[in-house]
Amino acid sequence: MNPSQTVDSQPAQPWRERVASYVDDIAEVAETIDLILDETRIRTVGLRPNEVDASTTQLVAAISDLEKMVERRETLLRAEDAPPKGLSLSEKLLSSRKIDDARLARRCGEVAEMIAMTHQRATALFICQYHLSEFQREVLQRLTGATAPQTYDRSGQKPKPSSGLFNEAA
Repeated sequence: MNPSQTVDSQPAQPWRERVASYVDDIAEVAETIDLILDETRIRTVGLRPNEVDASTTQLVAAISDLEKMVERRETLLRAEDAPPKGLSLSEKLLSSRKIDDARLARRCGEVAEMIAMTHQRATALFICQYHLSEFQREVLQRLTGATAPQTYDRSGQKPKPSSGLFNEAA
């Protein structure tokens, strides 16, 4: 069977079109992740932790979709009908020296930049959420007088239990 035909003897989609479809799909996944990050940021600012948890669930699903796109990219790179030169989709597209392929290679670069920006946003958001949750924990510890377990105490004495900041102030 010819590799450019499917089992039904219908011509398969050309490699360039499969790459174009892949780029459109991965851009859509990246945009979805961006929207989820926007919602999560707004919910974090509004101190709505239950809604942040829901956004996190959505984000996990979208990241799973992104992981599937990586597998799809690898399949495109190894395809029999792919241009032989180049290690990335952009390099392979540019090796054909066709204007439409060069435009698609530029779109690949734009999507790659969008994904890199999304990665930075996600990292920054989750670092902020972590620090906010730590801050809340510290405030609660101070208000209740609870002490965190110490790694070690040089004096060997147990810390004096406290009845809480408000009780002490009263």
